[in-house]
Amino acid sequence: MKIVHFSSRLGRSAGGLYHSVSGMTSAMAALGADVTVIGGREAHFEEERSVWGSVPLITFPLGPSRYGFALALVAEIARLKPDILHIQGLWSAGSIYARLAPKTTRVVISPRGMLDPWILRRRPWLKAPHAALWERPSFKRAAVHALTQHEAEAAAAFMPEIRDRTFVVPNGIANIGQLSTPRHGALYLGRLHAKKQVLRLIETWGQQKGKLELTVAGWGTPEEERQVALACSQANRTSFVGALYGEAKEKALATARFFILPSLSEGLPMAALEAAAHGAIPVMTDACHLPDLLEDGLGIKIKDDFSDFAAARRQLEAMDEAEMARRSVAVRTMAQRNAWPDVARSMLDHYVRILSGPEP
Repeated sequence: MKIVHFSSRLGRSAGGLYHSVSGMTSAMAALGADVTVIGGREAHFEEERSVWGSVPLITFPLGPSRYGFALALVAEIARLKPDILHIQGLWSAGSIYARLAPKTTRVVISPRGMLDPWILRRRPWLKAPHAALWERPSFKRAAVHALTQHEAEAAAAFMPEIRDRTFVVPNGIANIGQLSTPRHGALYLGRLHAKKQVLRLIETWGQQKGKLELTVAGWGTPEEERQVALACSQANRTSFVGALYGEAKEKALATARFFILPSLSEGLPMAALEAAAHGAIPVMTDACHLPDLLEDGLGIKIKDDFSDFAAARRQLEAMDEAEMARRSVAVRTMAQRNAWPDVARSMLDHYVRILSGPEP
């Protein structure tokens, strides 16, 4: 079985896909799968290449739009003749490659949160014609991989006929070592995107009283980073440390008491899973779609309008060491159910089922 994954961006600018797609394909390769990844490279890709390990990559220069179309790739996919072409994400050239893939190739599409209602409401004047030309025709020939049951329902709402061709496999995480101590403060780590509500988090945190420090670590456009740095400089007990990678990122996740993600829209947030696996107690909205980590006695659920944030902050401030230690172990145990080898094996099993079944 020859497998080809396409992701329009293979570097850090892809956000969660940078870690989730590389983690999935690396785990598949470790299980002996014949897997190749195709995608766009940006200026600093050589510094970002290591996350893909030994997985074979076919890269092409990505233009300013980051749309990811290159005519040569249509021919390249035809030359490779994959049994499975797995498209990661929507609203990019990946949907074109899915529609134009060889007839002998079975197509799998992962929306990766891009059918979330909040996303669909953004620039509908552009998404509607794109969907008519590429997404809907591509879905007609594809199996759909959803990260959560919520995403499976969003896919069915977008195109009801794909409900029976949709399956759920979550993101995975790498094996994490021992829990670190001591732990301190709260951490936001991720893109500085509007849907994450980082600026509102900083403003709200700075207005409330408490001893906990909030550290904001993230990346975005120069303007987004400027705004976040300015907001942190004007808010009490907040600091902006910029983007964190490698050992610096691992240390931040391993030493934070709490991980905060007040998002309006997510597929399945990799940073939240990684933080929980390191023992950081998650403080998240329902839009993060990790209900298992928000069960009683584990994480703490907050509303995306911040109406209950003051109460949640008081709960964090009042939590004693014994309760924090108990929750830390519990969320770590829950997150580690998503180990990459198990997730990759589940995906490969679905590929086998798709290849042995009837064509859509």
